Amino acid sequence: MSEKAKSQNEASQKIVTRYDRKLQRRKEAELKEKKRRTISRIAGVVILAAIVIGLVSIPVRNYAAAHSPYITVGGHDITRVEFDYYYNLASSDYINTYGTYLSYMGFNASGDYASQAYSETMSWKDYFEQLAVDAIRQNKALLDAAQAAGFTYDTSKEYASFAESAKTSAAAAGESVNRYYKLTFGRYATVSGLKPYVEEGYLAAAYYKHVAEERAATAEAIQAYYDVNQANYDSVDYKLTEISAEIPEAQTVTDGDGNPSTIEPTEEEIQAAMDEARKEANVALLAIAEEGTEHNGMLQSGISTKYRDWLFDDAREEGDTTVIEDADAHKYYVLQFVKRYLDDATTANVRVIATTTANGEDILAEHSAAGGTEEAFVELVKKYSIDSYSAAEEGLYKEVTAASLNAIFSEWIFTQERKPGDTVTLVQEGTTFVLYYVGEGRPEWQVKIANTLLSDTMDDYLNEIKEGCEVSDPKGRLVYLKVQAAANAGGSENQGTEPADGGSENQGTEPADGGSEN
Repeated sequence: MSEKAKSQNEASQKIVTRYDRKLQRRKEAELKEKKRRTISRIAGVVILAAIVIGLVSIPVRNYAAAHSPYITVGGHDITRVEFDYYYNLASSDYINTYGTYLSYMGFNASGDYASQAYSETMSWKDYFEQLAVDAIRQNKALLDAAQAAGFTYDTSKEYASFAESAKTSAAAAGESVNRYYKLTFGRYATVSGLKPYVEEGYLAAAYYKHVAEERAATAEAIQAYYDVNQANYDSVDYKLTEISAEIPEAQTVTDGDGNPSTIEPTEEEIQAAMDEARKEANVALLAIAEEGTEHNGMLQSGISTKYRDWLFDDAREEGDTTVIEDADAHKYYVLQFVKRYLDDATTANVRVIATTTANGEDILAEHSAAGGTEEAFVELVKKYSIDSYSAAEEGLYKEVTAASLNAIFSEWIFTQERKPGDTVTLVQEGTTFVLYYVGEGRPEWQVKIANTLLSDTMDDYLNEIKEGCEVSDPKGRLVYLKVQAAANAGGSENQGTEPADGGSENQGTEPADGGSEN
């Protein structure tokens, strides 16, 4: 037997005492602890390395978000910072516009947009990304066109107003400005980082306005459009009496076993009730001139489809009467046509100072002391007004209508004795408004047509300049592009639940109240 085998055999036959087992457990424990310490040291190195890598990657990610292309639009590299800025503006603008409607559809503005379906193929996050890219495309196309045209514009005043508004909003929310920017415009947003994108938005908006002014409809074009579409702008006066048929109510009956059932009125019963209503309508027709309810200054868009074609028939003459049946509503309309005409109600041009700190009467006194002229009022707008829109236009609101204004303002502006140079101070919901009446604008109908023609013209212009402004997404980040590609390849895209013909393309000129981080 070898010495090794012998030793092993002797060891196997040795009696193991309680003390031996105690020493063995202690030795095993020491070995286990040594192993644990070794593993802990190794793990500690790994954890420390992860922390160091994480700390280093934060500025790396921030740098990449601010400098690396996220997507490309029209040859322009769009960083994550810029994309998030437009995304949050677009989503916030859309939700603020359609919020009430969206809530009825089960959309949760505080929830995760990525987990809420906009359509069968896109989430709300995907849709808001599409709106963001549409806005980027429009602005980049406008900026390229502005550069090609040699157009320049100083955006310093608008940006100063933007920055001040952001500070005010941050303070109201109890947040620092830096924190507010990240909450509102995206996790990588900073004041300095967003500045060029905000300024570009103002420059694009200024160039859009410049082009719109150049392409405004002429008086001849407005008249020609009216001649073809008179019914859309004419008003009518008429008298109306409605006669409803007395349809028998549905009856609830119970069978022998106590089971209830509903018996609806029969067709014969409904027809009999309609016949009686028709007799009443014929009687009402004889008294319509004296007893009919007057409806004056009604546009076609505000009249029931049941009888507006009759009222706007070119053959209609003063005093014409008729009875029109509405089988769906089980009633008759008794009508008398009074007249059709083009309402020449005018608009108004007015300059406005909005302030929450100055006294309106003191401003008017300062205006009077400066000569009381329109030029003097413009200087006071620059000095006192907090309204970013009116401040940019030297306080001028052009061609406002009575219907577009609060009653307290329209009553003063559109009173019959109003004359150029009149001023007033009005207080509304804690804000003091000082108004300077410049004078009458064009008639409302002309303004409406001019706006319609300009909208069509500018839509065509934007489509033209965006034609070559292609979106490149090499890393496949934008789901909506994949959906569009599938649709173009023969698929059918479900357009979802959009409550309007399209989202609002926010020009990137106002800080949103909030928004989901992309």
